[in-house]
Amino acid sequence: MTRRISIAAFTVSILALAAVSARATEMVHLDTEALVASSNDIVVGKVESVTPHWNASRTKIFTDVAVNVTESLKGTADRRITITQIGGEVDGVRYNVPGCATFVPGEEALFFVWKDTTGQRRVNGLGQGKFDIQRDARTGEATVQRSTEGLAVSDARSLSLKKQGEAPARIPLDDLKREIRRVLSGEAGR
Repeated sequence: MTRRISIAAFTVSILALAAVSARATEMVHLDTEALVASSNDIVVGKVESVTPHWNASRTKIFTDVAVNVTESLKGTADRRITITQIGGEVDGVRYNVPGCATFVPGEEALFFVWKDTTGQRRVNGLGQGKFDIQRDARTGEATVQRSTEGLAVSDARSLSLKKQGEAPARIPLDDLKREIRRVLSGEAGR
């Protein structure tokens, strides 16, 4: 009888911990105004390198992303920044965080970045703060879209999410930059 109670108590404890863990990462939708307000830096740049590494105690994996800044819309005047994010792969061990952006050397993107208490730069709102840039080979027109699964958007102002099954249209980069500048000028909410 004692063994059954112990097994039942153990099972209840595991289920309780699983419920807490399942809610550990909640993503709050951020529109352009919220992303601009909560970002220290907003930059356009190219990813130079992606370097995963263990933390000092070898309990977590982080990835440092070196970005060559080609345009700064808010914050930094640095020509190169490093964005650090939790997750990555080192020594055959992979650590994924759902909703985080992914990075590929050579890709161009617009980044909304905040600084943590240690001064490290992080993508704002997990994958919400990274917009991959594509340039039309014929016209040169630049468009943006989020590549993080489930975070594709439909417009530059509200950044409302595309409905499931709806093909994500690309947004002109100039439209998103114009909206960022509008918010920065204090015209948001007018």
